[in-house]
Amino acid sequence: MRLNTAAAILLALGTVRVAHAQPPGRVVEAYFLSNEVYFLTNGRSNALGVVTADGIVLLDAMAAGWGPAVLDKLQGLTDMPVTAIINTHAHEDHAGADAEYPEAAQIVIHENSRRRLARSAGAGKTFKTFSDHMPVTVGKRTLHVYYFGKGHTDGDAIVVIPDIKAAYVGDLFAEKALPIVDPASGGSALALPETLARAAREITGVARVVTGHGRWPGSKPNTGGLQGWYTWNDFREYAEFTRKFVDAVTAGWKNGRTSEQVASELRMPEKYKDYRLDGAKAMIETIFNELKQSPAAKR
Repeated sequence: MRLNTAAAILLALGTVRVAHAQPPGRVVEAYFLSNEVYFLTNGRSNALGVVTADGIVLLDAMAAGWGPAVLDKLQGLTDMPVTAIINTHAHEDHAGADAEYPEAAQIVIHENSRRRLARSAGAGKTFKTFSDHMPVTVGKRTLHVYYFGKGHTDGDAIVVIPDIKAAYVGDLFAEKALPIVDPASGGSALALPETLARAAREITGVARVVTGHGRWPGSKPNTGGLQGWYTWNDFREYAEFTRKFVDAVTAGWKNGRTSEQVASELRMPEKYKDYRLDGAKAMIETIFNELKQSPAAKR
């Protein structure tokens, strides 16, 4: 594993932001996270590069067309190739560039997400799917990939990097705001609270949470958490917030309220005062539609 001289100097200072030639119009920024793990962002979606003795494990590939820019950025940090990809889910902005990493022989993805990917892995690549939990070992570095149920989609994975006590959660938890659920991709607003609660209960040893969207925390003042990152306690709180919100909307639906009435009457507990509630009406309508289709839900 080779760090170039400039990157090594910055690494000693604790944070890496490397300026490196990239394909025109495609700018990826890289920041040192911990123990040869790099946070990558194009300003719209994120990825993590985990360096091992046998290559880089890339957590999310970004959208189609962004692979060369990601590779170019990583080549300014290490001479190791991307040899494996773990997709948190099947959405284009996270998995669209899977085929653009020529030395990535294996792509790990949840079985539900794999069924939603029409494309092949590309020449020399294979998809490896899992159902609930699978360790992924590359170069003696082991990551753990988990699935706890429907949420943002029906195949959201959480990737835990034990040696740096970090979890990459994709779009299950993007920020302290209302969740985003994609019913067309099998997502479920009703199932999401329990999915998050299961993850919060069953995953241990995590101090730092990395999301699939949002900027490097150092760019945002007063974000709290470990060096600005969300913590696992923040994740637990988000699971509770989601439960409170879904329960409040469900109660309104059972009481015959309209989505407009529930939105105007919505009052979340004071402890969630810092959570953004914009887009509440759309999320409420998503929950209402799901309730109408649920045989167990009755008004």
